[in-house]
This record gives sequence, C-alpha cells and structure tokens, in this order.
Amino acid sequence: MNLRKLIFTNNACYKAGRKITPKGIMVHSTGANNPNLRRYVGPDDGLLGVNQYNNHWNQDRPDGRQVCTHAFIGKLKDGSIATYQTLPWNHRGWHAGGSANDTHIGFEIVRPDRAMSTAV
Repeated sequence: MNLRKLIFTNNACYKAGRKITPKGIMVHSTGANNPNLRRYVGPDDGLLGVNQYNNHWNQDRPDGRQVCTHAFIGKLKDGSIATYQTLPWNHRGWHAGGSANDTHIGFEIVRPDRAMSTAV
C-alpha cells in the first residue's frame, strides 16, 4: 500500500484546530468523473501531477466551501493508487455536514462513478 502524507495546513478546517476522539470512519466517494488525486490533493509533490486549475483542497475554502477530509484514495500521475492523509486523525474534519464530523474520520475515494457515503 502506498501511504503518503500531505497535511492541508492552508485549509480553514485545519486552521480551526478543533480536536475529536474518533469513534468510527466515514467513507465517501467524490462521485466526480475524475479518478486523479491531484484534483483534491495539492500542491504537486512530484507524484500527484500538476492540477492545472489549482482547485485542490489545500486552500482556505476550496471553491468557496467549508470542506476538508482526513484522507483521499485515488490515482497518482503514473496511474498507480495511493492514499494521502490530509488532516491529522484527531482533527475535526468538514466532511459529513453534521455531527458525524465530531466523531468520525472521513475518507474520500476518488473514482469516476456514482457517489456513496457509509459510516462504520
């Protein structure tokens, strides 16, 4: 397994610094027709590839939204699969749109098919 870390220190969620005691995980799919990690994780670390639109989530409020998750699973520029941790595990994420943010670690699966969300 290819595990990497690129903490979103520029995201307002990270800057808020709220902590949680994780009680479960929540797995989401982006549901977007784009399997590339570079769409969400940035800037390029040499493995991700360049995001030509610079719309990754390592910025204050990506696309003007309050979004941030703990990790992403998807494709690198060479086509291999990797997991990137983007928040410390004990940080409160902005991934569930509700109280699950207070109890769950969120993962996004970057894949080109329908959306899903499951709490475990």
